[in-house]
Amino acid sequence: MTYKLDGAKFPTMEELIEALYPLYEDRMNREEFRKFADENVEKS
Repeated sequence: MTYKLDGAKFPTMEELIEALYPLYEDRMNREEFRKFADENVEKS
């Protein structure tokens, strides 16, 4: 399964969070980003 958010694909949710969180850290903390990612990720 892959996880896709903002046009970027990752093999795991953890890798997605590690890679993309720096782009969102000025708007939300890590837990808020994890919830945002869970709600908006495309799984394939």
